[in-house]
Amino acid sequence: MSASLLKRILEMTQNMGAAETRIAEYASSHPDEVMYMSMAALSKKCEVSDPTIMRFCRRLGFEGYQDFKINLAQTLVPAAPFEYEQITAEDSVENVVRKTCRNSLNAIQRAQEDLIPSQIAAAGEALAKATWTGIYATGISEITGLDAEHKFQRLRMRCEAIIGRKKQWMHAEQSRPGEVALIFSQSGATRQMVEIASAARAGGARVISITAADSPLAHQSDILVAVRPYEHTELMTPLASRLNHHLVVNMMVTTIAVAKGSAFPDQLPALDSWQTDKI
Repeated sequence: MSASLLKRILEMTQNMGAAETRIAEYASSHPDEVMYMSMAALSKKCEVSDPTIMRFCRRLGFEGYQDFKINLAQTLVPAAPFEYEQITAEDSVENVVRKTCRNSLNAIQRAQEDLIPSQIAAAGEALAKATWTGIYATGISEITGLDAEHKFQRLRMRCEAIIGRKKQWMHAEQSRPGEVALIFSQSGATRQMVEIASAARAGGARVISITAADSPLAHQSDILVAVRPYEHTELMTPLASRLNHHLVVNMMVTTIAVAKGSAFPDQLPALDSWQTDKI
């Protein structure tokens, strides 16, 4: 069963009785709890009988409750667009170190294969020419936005990472020609980011999106840097899921530094002309 299981559960509630509907609503809103619950515990929580739970599971096409829980657990595990070793609670620290490094290396290798250099070049050129750049992100992508702000400012670019829905709307609606809206979104389907892109373009700004190809956000962008996303991250997000977005930031920074004539384009200038104080 694919990660559409939660969606299927919600869609089928209209054909369920009151007891099964209670199971469906609880399972879809607390899947991370249900996957560890016994049938007796779920029966008590939803105030239904064990046969009702069995009937609910079979309605979804499963042989029984255990089969349902296994598929529910698979729904919660995001699928990486590359070979990925899942880390479990049973892994030793040595395995955590090994798997984390290997997964990161695999992600970078996939980025090297998937990224389109002409898209990086177009994004870097537009950013270098911008009179001002607003950097938009939400959730865990905010870290990538702040990273981009720090690096662009080190190149003496006028930019700001804009965090928070109200502040983002205020800036997007005041966009003007010559400016750039740089948007980070793994899925490209976050309504807030798609609407920000639309508002920025309406004001005359160019929109650069680091996001999934053929996504709603990609279609609202003037320049797309396509990064293949993890799938099924509605409930859980892998720690390494934004790694390739950070790599794209570094690539754009280096491209801009090359255009500015830097002798060391893959290195950032110091924060000031003096060495920072060290103990």
